[in-house]
Amino acid sequence: MKMVKSLLLGSAAGLVAVVGAQAADLPVKAKPVEYVKICSIYGAGFFYIPGTDSCIKIGGWVRFEADFGPTGGSHSQFWTGGAARNNRIDSTDSRIRARTVLSLDVRTQTEYGTVRAYNRFGFTTSTNDTGTGVLYTERAFVQMAGFTFGKTQSYFDFAGGIFSYGSSYAGSNSQTGANGTIVAAYTATFGNGFTGTIALEDNTARRVGVFDASDSTAPLAVAAYPAQALSGPDAGALAGFGIGDYAAVQIPDVVGSLRVDQAWGSAQIAGAMHQVRGGSYGNNTTGVGALPGTAFISPADAYGFAVDGGIIINLPWAKGDKFYVEAAYGVGATAYVVNAAYQGQYQLWNRFNGRNVAQAWAFDAVFGNLAGATTGLQLTTNWAVSGGLEHYWTPALRSSIYASYTIYDYNATASALICTAPGGPFRTAAGGANAAGVGCDPDFNVFNVGSRTIWNPVPNLDIGVEVMYTRVETKHDANLLAFTYAGGGGRPAGIYAPSTEEIFSGIFRVQRNFWP
Repeated sequence: MKMVKSLLLGSAAGLVAVVGAQAADLPVKAKPVEYVKICSIYGAGFFYIPGTDSCIKIGGWVRFEADFGPTGGSHSQFWTGGAARNNRIDSTDSRIRARTVLSLDVRTQTEYGTVRAYNRFGFTTSTNDTGTGVLYTERAFVQMAGFTFGKTQSYFDFAGGIFSYGSSYAGSNSQTGANGTIVAAYTATFGNGFTGTIALEDNTARRVGVFDASDSTAPLAVAAYPAQALSGPDAGALAGFGIGDYAAVQIPDVVGSLRVDQAWGSAQIAGAMHQVRGGSYGNNTTGVGALPGTAFISPADAYGFAVDGGIIINLPWAKGDKFYVEAAYGVGATAYVVNAAYQGQYQLWNRFNGRNVAQAWAFDAVFGNLAGATTGLQLTTNWAVSGGLEHYWTPALRSSIYASYTIYDYNATASALICTAPGGPFRTAAGGANAAGVGCDPDFNVFNVGSRTIWNPVPNLDIGVEVMYTRVETKHDANLLAFTYAGGGGRPAGIYAPSTEEIFSGIFRVQRNFWP
């Protein structure tokens, strides 16, 4: 019996030893692989790029927009071309748009501080698009040790239009907006929220046009910029934009700003220097229109400037409430005072209404022949003031009201050049010849006021409605002067009376933001 018990116990011990040995040979369960590691250094939404010490945040949004009474997009009521002809053939009374934007923000800690690479690009398609839409870029820049190189918002800009979907199109203070501009800048941080920036910025992004009144081959037509011949490297790249007789770029704009951001809000003052260069007197390739001895002679370069100041105050009675006011003044630098989305394409305000037309040309300068002599560049002057108030009714519902007013002024010489330009559109009120431009005054004002309400039924989903009233006030005397129009796009040729025109417009927008 003792022998049997010993055999059983020995067998059990041997089995346990064998099982234990086999168990020791089994693989140990690995810990979960951390494919996405959160990067908390730079705030919410960043994670480490696998295998690197760089962090990335992916963001963006998707938007649907319906515009009513815009003629263009997002309240751009006074564009040139078919939109402003205001007729049933080619002027859309409503339009819808789909747009999406994706952003990538990559940051790395280095011995020089944070190195950042940022880009933002998008896709858009709208009513009347005949293809599959358009791809475009908004931002593409690198930052390190206070330096910024690439495409970003101008350092002159402050906050114009922050309470509106599209007020800047009507003449609100300067904003490079989504299009941005190319810069090389350095920002110094002084502490306590104070910063100062000096930047070199792309000159072409702030051009609205130079008009050579001596070039009879490029008349100043109603509803269009003068299609003056361009010379130099800009000729091919910019021929599609209304910059008139701007010469090729020589130097970038110089921009400086001082800014403070603290708990109470933000404030900024900024200044810019903008070089204005004209082509040759008369046609740039034939010399036609130039005075004897001045063919292919150009006016001396001039230097325009602009200054801007603004403040945003966080109001105490509700979280998120704020008040804003901004003012800008410029000489020969129109696009620093009013919005210039890209190379001045929005800086022609015109609107037909029956046999009337509001026609307002915006130029940085005018030059030509007057009283048998050349005039040199005559820089224009403008200023703008804008303001707004936003209130949160609840954390998910907010409304804003805003307004802006812009004054655009030509000096006496510039006015005379425009009003007596060869081939100009000016006629008497009865439609007769008016070579002296009697009753002509190219000065104008732009006024807009509106309101926007946004509801957030869930976080990062905006459902907004905006309404706006815009008026272009022209100074021509309709009792003495009329315009001749060549016709186009369903708008008949003939004589049109100068007028002040106004429009009501609206936007309905649904936007899902998916940045953290």
